[in-house]
Amino acid sequence: MKKLGLTLYCILIVGVFYGQERVSDEKQSAIDQIIELVSENLETEELDFTTFLEDLNLYYNRPLNLNRATRDELERLLFLTPFQIEALIDHRNQTGKFRSIYELQAVEGFDISTINALLPFVDVAESSARPDLRWSAIKEESSQEAFIRYQRVLEQVEGFAPIDDSTLQANPNRRYLGDPARILTRYRFRYLNNISVGITGEKDAGEEFFQGTQPQGFDFYSAHAYFGNYGAVKHAIIGDYQIQLGQGLTYWTGLAFGKSADITSIKRSAREITPYVSADENNFQRGAAATIKLWDIEITSFFSSKGVDANLSEIDTSETDGEFVVSEFSSFQLNGFHRTPGELADRKSIRETNTGSHIRLVKDKFEIGATGVYTNYSGNFLSSTQLYRSFEPVSNSFLVGGFDYQLSVRNVLAFGEFSQRFDGGTAFLNGAIISVDPRFDISIYHRHFDASYVSPRSNAVSESSRNINEEGFYIGFSAALNRKWKFSGFYDAFRFPWMRFQAKAPTSGSEYLAQLEYKPSRSFIAYARYRFEDKLEGFDLGNQPTDEIGNRHRHWYRLNWQLTINKVLSLRNRLEFIHVDLPEGESESGWLVYQDVVFKPKWPAKYSFKLRYALFETESYDSRLYAYEHDVLYSFSVPAYYSRGSRAYLITQYDITHWSDLTVRLARTFFSDRSTNGSGLNEIDGPNRTDIRIQYRVKF
Repeated sequence: MKKLGLTLYCILIVGVFYGQERVSDEKQSAIDQIIELVSENLETEELDFTTFLEDLNLYYNRPLNLNRATRDELERLLFLTPFQIEALIDHRNQTGKFRSIYELQAVEGFDISTINALLPFVDVAESSARPDLRWSAIKEESSQEAFIRYQRVLEQVEGFAPIDDSTLQANPNRRYLGDPARILTRYRFRYLNNISVGITGEKDAGEEFFQGTQPQGFDFYSAHAYFGNYGAVKHAIIGDYQIQLGQGLTYWTGLAFGKSADITSIKRSAREITPYVSADENNFQRGAAATIKLWDIEITSFFSSKGVDANLSEIDTSETDGEFVVSEFSSFQLNGFHRTPGELADRKSIRETNTGSHIRLVKDKFEIGATGVYTNYSGNFLSSTQLYRSFEPVSNSFLVGGFDYQLSVRNVLAFGEFSQRFDGGTAFLNGAIISVDPRFDISIYHRHFDASYVSPRSNAVSESSRNINEEGFYIGFSAALNRKWKFSGFYDAFRFPWMRFQAKAPTSGSEYLAQLEYKPSRSFIAYARYRFEDKLEGFDLGNQPTDEIGNRHRHWYRLNWQLTINKVLSLRNRLEFIHVDLPEGESESGWLVYQDVVFKPKWPAKYSFKLRYALFETESYDSRLYAYEHDVLYSFSVPAYYSRGSRAYLITQYDITHWSDLTVRLARTFFSDRSTNGSGLNEIDGPNRTDIRIQYRVKF
């Protein structure tokens, strides 16, 4: 704890000598709205918008100049559609530079709502030369930020409860080795989009800290040094990074969206190489990468080698140069937890090496690229006796190649990718976004992934979490009925030609969504949504495995509205209902209702508050519901609400000075239908769970 105190003290002292104005309420409100929009359709508790949030912070403090913004930079705003980006660039090429931001009203596809969303992040300054890399300019325009976050569950969790020595000796995995705190700290230096240097350290609850198995302090460290967007050097990085290529079918790491009410989300916008600034211990690369731009050609090459967590099934005990060689492993461990001797045995037990290149030809309306990636693991995959995994490889090497394209012709934007595993199957996807009218868009998307296609870092849009054993066809549409009403929706039909987990026969399914949005003014927005999913799945009877397959139907009904009363107070409400028909013939339902209050008083202006109170009831985890929750800066959550009870959280931010702030988040869940909650070592003896997060941040 002395070292933790020293870390806090150093951050505080640095902040005293380097001041910069605090993040404004208007900026944070704009960022909150955008993150809610893009996250509300993601039904997962694992969510990381750190890179996206970093871009919005940069563009707010250093607005993106629309007179020289590239297509890649405009795509980073995320809420602009591909047609809006193309229309903006075409308008700029035909009429010259913008003199006022409100000239965007003359650009096809830009309405007042879109322009208002853009206002905090762009300007129309005089077009300037390339960035100045003199030290005086870097010192003047750069920004630095550091923060430290402490969080824990206040109730006693089973993994931290007292235990006698004999019981622990008989089963060493019955208790966590470390304390209940999760600690995350980060420092980053950034100069525009040209230079970035950062370091991150993190320990999870239950992991030791500067003692025992972790004498080096944090369980996870990450660092990077980046230079780019200058001359022929588009990207160059040493350390940790993420890489996104094509449509994600051959290679993609980092955040990616799927099917949603935004029908343009089926098209991926690859960012190539970006610095890694998060604490996920798996979804990144470690090594070096670079992109060189020569006229219309961009060449990207990368190398990565890092340890990954895996369940070892066999170890070769023959020692070679002081190292033991792993023979086989059964699966990867992706949670990043190293709290018990068993979890520590899996820690970085396999070495993953990736090397590859991507070459891309970029013209005004046309892009085509080729990718080749070689992945090697220090051990072989364990041969599986499960029939559904018959086509999956057992070797330790993967060689995958692919071609991707993007073509814009008038009102049609076509895109696609083909990928081949050289000792296995193929996969391909094709899609198009068509602007039939400025008020009516259509999206179509087709994919085919062989059962024998396996690419370790494939992450294209699909129904399954992996791009394997799937065929599907998607069609979506969006219609602006008038200035106040908008209707959107999609239909997706898919099938799995081979068996899959818990389904001992080929299966199929479909999904559709319909949403009606009403926005009469900037201060009020509401939408009603219906979503349906029909999927064939295997099931058990009386906890006994069977070969039976049945339909699982899910119906979601949602009513959501938001009212901004003034700059001080805004209200957000949701009512959602779910009905599930289970494959074994039973059915269940659930509901969720919550009230959000965002309060930012004008005086004293140093405080802001966010409050939620939610009531929920579902019959089991099968009828769970998800809802985005506000959090401290750089922390994101979309938790599952299930069982019966209530949940509330309060976030208080206090601006200590104009260059530092302190944020506290207290969240409490009460289950009215049980006397315990959680499971295993995370079980709590009682109906309550209380989480606290405290974050101190300085900007200089």
